[in-house]
Amino acid sequence: MPKARHFFQRRLARFLAAGGLATLLHWLMMGLLVQAGLDPRLATATGATAGLVFNYVAQHQYAFASNLPHRVAMPRYLAAASLGWTLNLFSFSVLSLAGLKVLSAQFLATALVTVANYFFAKRFVFHEKTTLKLP
Repeated sequence: MPKARHFFQRRLARFLAAGGLATLLHWLMMGLLVQAGLDPRLATATGATAGLVFNYVAQHQYAFASNLPHRVAMPRYLAAASLGWTLNLFSFSVLSLAGLKVLSAQFLATALVTVANYFFAKRFVFHEKTTLKLP
């Protein structure tokens, strides 16, 4: 297998693993907080925030092994996460209006957002060639 293809496959696998663990952390924390009596909306917001932070660190260190300083990568990551959130809402809404059931629409929206998020991370968030030289 050519080196470039192997590198892509390894990075993609790490990206998916980090995102999967972040999602698991979100759901686990949410479940525990709901069980403890916290309002589900606050529980999911708390879990999502924990997942977001975990995913950023995992993507920065593990999936992309980035040398970018956090003052550069973190704002990019938050912008990309916001874009991904918006893409999820838009695609889910369009698919729902097209007649897909909730789970089917969310599954397809999640698949689309996962692909988009990988390219956002690769080309924008952790792309070191586009980094401005900061003092």
